[in-house]
Amino acid sequence: MIAPAYTDITGLAGVATTLAAALFTIPALRLISRPRKAALFLTVLSLVLIPFGALSVASCVRGLLGDLSITTLILLVGSVSAKLPGRWPGDQSARLALLTLISAAALALYPMALGVGMFDPYRLGYGSPWFVGVLFVIALAAWFTRLELISICIATATLAWTLRWYESTNLWDYLIDPLVSFYALGCLLRRGALRLSGNFRSEKPSAASAIS
Repeated sequence: MIAPAYTDITGLAGVATTLAAALFTIPALRLISRPRKAALFLTVLSLVLIPFGALSVASCVRGLLGDLSITTLILLVGSVSAKLPGRWPGDQSARLALLTLISAAALALYPMALGVGMFDPYRLGYGSPWFVGVLFVIALAAWFTRLELISICIATATLAWTLRWYESTNLWDYLIDPLVSFYALGCLLRRGALRLSGNFRSEKPSAASAIS
């Protein structure tokens, strides 16, 4: 039996964490105690890594989704830790800023990488010093504006890319992926829809009183 490469181990661990964290989207599980949530999380994490036949559940899902970005994993850890014993240090403003940055990067990266326009920003991820420099400036600015979550994601993703944590040699694959991009865009659209509906409801009584 050939031992898996460490890039396979880290890739499978990321997918397994995602599958285990998906449990907490089930409303019924919100009612159980935090120690039981922790035990359930670790149990599912172990089960999806156990091979059934040739492949484990995590291997099958990884074959469909690929390796998840470091940013996705950090958001997952934050989401899970908020439901388990202990505290997650990130606040809502930092999380919102990170989701906005992810959405902007995804809207710029994926259409251009698919051939929209004459420039392909994905090529910058192969080691462009300008790209790394821009990321450093963004991380530094986020740190001084108390948006540490952005700095943590950029620094951790860059470090993982330097260590070749995944099979990919492109920094973009460590920063974002389609899954977290859709998630970020969905969160921002939902937030915007809720704000619009809230403003609409708040304006209706004033309009009615003006008529009366």
